[in-house]
Amino acid sequence: MSNTTMVTCRGWWDLADSDLFYPEDLPHDWRLSYFANSFRAVLLPALLWTKTDPQTAAQWYDDVPPGFRFAAEQSLTPSQATQDSRHPLMPAELEQRLGAKLDAWIEPIVEPASTAISTITGSDANRCLRYQRHQTEQRGETDPDRSCPSCYGLIAPAELHRDLRRARDWLRKMAEQQGQAPSLIIMARPSSTDLSAWQELLDLLGLG
Repeated sequence: MSNTTMVTCRGWWDLADSDLFYPEDLPHDWRLSYFANSFRAVLLPALLWTKTDPQTAAQWYDDVPPGFRFAAEQSLTPSQATQDSRHPLMPAELEQRLGAKLDAWIEPIVEPASTAISTITGSDANRCLRYQRHQTEQRGETDPDRSCPSCYGLIAPAELHRDLRRARDWLRKMAEQQGQAPSLIIMARPSSTDLSAWQELLDLLGLG
C-alpha cells in the first residue's frame, strides 16, 4: 500500500454520526471490526495506544481484515504514557502486535490542552506531518517498497469535507508542492458519509 493515499479519522469512534453509523445493539468492542468493513485505515492517537495493554493491541490485529492498515501517532514525550498507566505499551510492542497492519508512525498532532483526545480541529491543513513507514521484514529481508523518507500526512481542511471539487484541487496542489501525493489524510471528526466520499474521491484520482 506504499503507493496509495489513505483517508481516515483519529480513532474508529471519531465519527460525527457514530450513533447512526454503528448499530445500537453492536457491542462496543466490535466497533473496530464494523469500521474496518467500510474503511481501509484508522489513526491510533498516542493517548490511546500508549494506555493499551498488549493483549488489546493484538486483538486489534485480529479484528480487521488483511488489507486494513493502522497509522500510529508518535507520543510527544516518553513519559506521556506513564501519566495514567503503570505499564504503558511501548512502540516496539505495538509494532510487534500489529505487524504488517501497522503502516506507519506519524508525528504528533499538537492540539490545545482543552481539546479532547479524539478531536482535531483541521486548522493546520497545510502542515505536512512526517509519515515514517513501519519497516516489515519477510524472509529476513526488508521490504524496499516501504522505504519512503519523504512520505507525509495531511489534515483535511474542515471546509473541504463536503466540497469534493475543492478537495480534489487541494490534493493536487499539495501533491505538486511536495512532489508526491500524501500517504495519509486525516479528517477531523467527519461523518461516515463524508469519509466514504473522500475514499471514493481518492479512488477516482487513482490514489486509493
